[in-house]
Amino acid sequence: MPIKKQSKKIVARHPESADAKPVKMVPFGRAIANFFNKYFQFNGVSTRAEYWWVILFVIAVAFVLITAAVKLQPVNLLLAGFIALLWVLFGVVIVVPLWTLMSRRLHDAGFSAKLLLISLVFFVYSVLVPDVVRGCRAMDNLSFVWGIITLILFLFPSKTKNNPYRD
Repeated sequence: MPIKKQSKKIVARHPESADAKPVKMVPFGRAIANFFNKYFQFNGVSTRAEYWWVILFVIAVAFVLITAAVKLQPVNLLLAGFIALLWVLFGVVIVVPLWTLMSRRLHDAGFSAKLLLISLVFFVYSVLVPDVVRGCRAMDNLSFVWGIITLILFLFPSKTKNNPYRD
């Protein structure tokens, strides 16, 4: 008698309430596809799995490109420069979808994406104000603290009940 394999769907249940809807886990490939397909989509939600799969993807690509550029620099400077250019282009391409993903992740946890405007202030400050002019490390310390706070917000579970951002 043949044995039937049953496919297991990974489902996360959250302690919000006993009748909370289960949230399906997004596999790696689907998370990356959603990341690029929802390039300009700030509304909606993204689960924790979807967010962290994309972060893993970005870190992996950065690691590979930067390591290749560093290792090739003594051997072939032109190729190392080309790989470094690929890293810069990758960074430019993913800026907007990362912001949209972060806003959808905050929505999924039940928070407003307007919290990202605070991060934008710190980002613009760090890019536009040179180190020589700053003179005070207070803004850098606030930026670090805000980074920890947003990291904690991204760790919150999906809010499936009474979430105005869900469909």
